[in-house]
Amino acid sequence: MGIGERLKEERERQKMTLQDVQTMTKIQVRYLDAIEQERFNVMPGSFYVRAFIKEYATILGLNPDELMEEYKSDLPFDQEEQVVLSRVNSSKKNSTSVKTPAVFSFLPSVIVVLLIIGIVLMVWLFRQGIFGGEDDNNSTPADNNDNNAGEEVELPPTQEGNEGNNGENQDQSNSEEDTSQEDNQGDETEADEPSTDIVLDNYENNESNYTITTSEEELTLEITSNNRNWLEIEDQSGESYYTSTLTEDAGPVEVDISDFEELYLRFGAPEAINISINGKQISLSEDIQAGVQEAWFTIEKQ
Repeated sequence: MGIGERLKEERERQKMTLQDVQTMTKIQVRYLDAIEQERFNVMPGSFYVRAFIKEYATILGLNPDELMEEYKSDLPFDQEEQVVLSRVNSSKKNSTSVKTPAVFSFLPSVIVVLLIIGIVLMVWLFRQGIFGGEDDNNSTPADNNDNNAGEEVELPPTQEGNEGNNGENQDQSNSEEDTSQEDNQGDETEADEPSTDIVLDNYENNESNYTITTSEEELTLEITSNNRNWLEIEDQSGESYYTSTLTEDAGPVEVDISDFEELYLRFGAPEAINISINGKQISLSEDIQAGVQEAWFTIEKQ
């Protein structure tokens, strides 16, 4: 007798229909029927197979851990989990291969600095009269030298005055260059700061599916309640990290999920619960209704 037949036999013995089980567990009838027929290939993945079977067994009054261990060889966990891991590793390799070389991030800064230096240099050259016609305008023909001999002769600016101007222009150039470099360094620091994005992919029949994309090394799940909430927390292998009634005085519940690839939550009273990861609030669906809720999180690290 397989695990699906065992669950079906116990359900029929208790005179329950698949619809009754769906009402109690919020698992769709098509998934319950697939479990009883042991057609695990129609399930979303091994993580869902494990979670659904444990929920189904609990409703029927069976010990889920003993049942999973007894029929371990009949379940396709190992094979599917290897496929998931290979897909995750492939995604990490692809994301690494498309990273932009670090040298290109400095090009805008270099261009801005060169433009500032060029502008300052042009201004200095104009002030020195390199591009002007001062020499031609101030010079006089040789045959007029005698006529203008009695006129007052204007001496050119002293060398000391030119040197003073050069020093001022050079100081101004250095000051502008330092300011530009500080601004660019601040922009690069903000761009490289690690971040975490949480997206609600879909919500149906009190089931929420989220995708977490993060570049942070450490992830911390924090849950609080301003009333009373039944709360379960599991990882992708089905290991339980919290199973109890969460109250306002008992919170917050904090779990380190840095090494998780998938996260499963089951909770009641959604209007009273607050869930966050690294301080970022997780938004529940606007269509969420009162009652037991289930949430699956897929964690993708960059």
